[in-house]
Amino acid sequence: MTTVTATRPPYLELALTLDRSEVSRSRQAVARALRDLGHTSLVDDACVIVSELVTNAILETEKRITFLARDFLTSSRIKLKLYADSGRILLEVWDALPNEAPRPRLADIGEEGGRGLNIVAQLSAKWGYGSVCGWKCVWALLEAAP
Repeated sequence: MTTVTATRPPYLELALTLDRSEVSRSRQAVARALRDLGHTSLVDDACVIVSELVTNAILETEKRITFLARDFLTSSRIKLKLYADSGRILLEVWDALPNEAPRPRLADIGEEGGRGLNIVAQLSAKWGYGSVCGWKCVWALLEAAP
């Protein structure tokens, strides 16, 4: 596991709920941030990566909460952060499942899901995960072409 450490505040930070519309909101926010930063060449890949990571965080969190606890746990259980530094973009998606390590897998041909982390690996320069203080972070690093 490779660690990438951000040394400055994030350019973008969103607190997300378990509502699946948050995937679209995350994509839109990342696209807007990258355009504002002048990284238009990274918008498409970053949006796919964010879609995959936020979807995974929502689905995994949904699996682990009970119906009665859902209302309590739906608020701000996922965080999205974007860091920018001279041609590199670091995307982080945090969830409250520190013991659930993300693992790429081979999906069956008819399966609807199961390809997300493989897509993230293909689109990013590096990706990985770590846990700290009860939170898990899955991150992806994108680099602009010189």
